[in-house]
Amino acid sequence: MNNYKHHIFETTFSQLEENISNYPKYRYSQIINWVYKNFIFSPFEMINLPLKLREEISEKFIWEYPKLVQKQDTADKTSKYLLKLHDDEHIEFVLIDSIKRKTFCLSSQVGCPVQCYFCASGAYGLKRNLSAGEIVAQFLLGCHYLKKHPDNVVFMGIGEPFLNFTNLITSLNILCAPEYINYAARRITISTCGIPSGIIKLANLEKQWNLAVSLHAVDNDMRALLIPAKYNFPLQDIYDSCKYYYNKTGRMITLEYTLIKDINDKLKYADLLSKISFDLKAKINLIPYNSTEHSTFARPEQQACINFANRLTKNGANITFRLEKGNKINAACGQLRANIIKNSF
Repeated sequence: MNNYKHHIFETTFSQLEENISNYPKYRYSQIINWVYKNFIFSPFEMINLPLKLREEISEKFIWEYPKLVQKQDTADKTSKYLLKLHDDEHIEFVLIDSIKRKTFCLSSQVGCPVQCYFCASGAYGLKRNLSAGEIVAQFLLGCHYLKKHPDNVVFMGIGEPFLNFTNLITSLNILCAPEYINYAARRITISTCGIPSGIIKLANLEKQWNLAVSLHAVDNDMRALLIPAKYNFPLQDIYDSCKYYYNKTGRMITLEYTLIKDINDKLKYADLLSKISFDLKAKINLIPYNSTEHSTFARPEQQACINFANRLTKNGANITFRLEKGNKINAACGQLRANIIKNSF
């Protein structure tokens, strides 16, 4: 007998039918609706189901979900949630609440194996992958707090999504399938440090998910200052995979560029970045660096950031530039988690 238990937040109709028998099919639809459309976290909240069925669901599926440990807010309505998992590991979830849209930023791993030199997410390495159920649970927990679906979802939290590819795709399929959450694929963005094989695998699925590539550099020598060799692929390979993604999906790619003082903030680099974006038919997300105690990198002066953005705009590049979002809290990705790990020693 197979004793494997599926996480309730990655459960499909077929898994319900395999594990729960002797009930009419409409009961399975009721369960799915409770789990994915009503943002509940206990089978005993499914009030239109028989008690015996609720008990069976409780026994045969894993019902663990992230617990809120800490929440930090800014005046500009960015909220960061530190969440504890069933094994006492921690991840971060962010709600960016602007006038026009509400965005969830989700994590894909506990820690990060890439360990970019300027990023707090990988300060303590990789602990483990998140299961598909844990990824979906973040989304549902955010919906529970927000009382509705967000306008956008970005996988830009802790972890490198393409190094947890199978669980990532399982969670995305649950998010987007009409019979489950029915969230629009075009509202989801997957951010990668730039793993060409992962970009190509995602492209071959021919879905309408958006791709964001954490470029941060305009040449290989500059990139080597920011990203360790193991996951620092040649820029030309990254460019080629981005073109492949665009050709397969028709989706415009976003180049993420974190401005770091005396590393990549000179105006001549804005000119080179503009040319790269034109070649890839990509837009640029310009992000002033949020300093952390885990690196010696620094944020440029505000005027230097503005000058860089203005040069991109003058060149005709399609850019997004947000100077203030989240900079009054532990805004760097992974910093809340890093703080709690440090304080536990």
